[in-house]
Amino acid sequence: MKAAVYFGARNIRIMDMPEPVPGPDQVVVRVARNGICGSDLHTYVGAASGGASMHVPGVILGHEFAGAVEAVGAEVHDVAIGDVVAVAPIEWCGSCFSCTNSWPHLCRKLALYGGYREPLHGGLAARVAVSRRSVFPVPERISAIDASLTEPLAVALHAARQAPELAGTTVLVLGSGPIGLGVLQACLALGADTVVTSDLSPARRGAALALGAAAAFNPAVDNVARSTRDFARHGVDVVFDTTAAHAAFNSGVASLRPRGTMVSVAGWGDLAHVEMGRAMASEINIRYSMTYEPAIDFPATLAMLASGALDASAMISDHVPLERLVEDGLEELLHHADHHLKILIDPT
Repeated sequence: MKAAVYFGARNIRIMDMPEPVPGPDQVVVRVARNGICGSDLHTYVGAASGGASMHVPGVILGHEFAGAVEAVGAEVHDVAIGDVVAVAPIEWCGSCFSCTNSWPHLCRKLALYGGYREPLHGGLAARVAVSRRSVFPVPERISAIDASLTEPLAVALHAARQAPELAGTTVLVLGSGPIGLGVLQACLALGADTVVTSDLSPARRGAALALGAAAAFNPAVDNVARSTRDFARHGVDVVFDTTAAHAAFNSGVASLRPRGTMVSVAGWGDLAHVEMGRAMASEINIRYSMTYEPAIDFPATLAMLASGALDASAMISDHVPLERLVEDGLEELLHHADHHLKILIDPT
């Protein structure tokens, strides 16, 4: 089968790989679509820090995917061939402090399908073998293509759950990429009264407005902190940072009311420069969000997709065949990110 295999920075090859065979507790999924994540771009260009530096050469990339089950292992009795499933692409040890407290996403040996830490093949291939515990049934009203966004939307929902009660609140989301747009939708679904956003890209600001944002600020022109006062005179209740940009994070701190909450959901690759004095003076509560709790966030995300509270299709900007992953996927996002939300790779 054809697959996208990682050999190092800017060295991803579309090549023939052996067909996967399920282990006793695994299923083989025929991949419908695999989304390109920001972390995939970091891996592609060869970032020297964070998860991008921990990918295993020779592995099939991809961690945002869904598809139909084609084979099941001998010990799997509750998943059938033909079932459409979304994949939570993480593996955990089960014995460390986090795992024994039911926080598998914080496992100290956490690994991801797609080759983060361990040579676990991912979804940029026609088929992939994954653990039974990683797959979640997709409701009939959701297509396998839309279900491929379950993973990034679960990241967004998990981030929204790190905030205090959102019902009736005013929220600022910094960044309107796929995670930011997911957070916007999750906050509205969880009862936020008003959500405003910011992004440099006109296309992404437009997408935010289409998905329910009350305003979409351009931080190159607008004073975000001052502009939020039009919606919350004393400052917003909650800010979500999806940018990993110092200026954006500090504009979020300045936008919060006293004792407001900042939730950091961005993948920082270097040290952050935070205006701690301003945060302290208002007793800002800074929280952090790391991926998702699969057993909680995946079923909840799928239920919200089924109900229409989350809209995956509105976030898909293009479908690219696997053979064009580098040219029309990774390179396109590197040079024309402003024109895209989520590019999906079609390995079929």
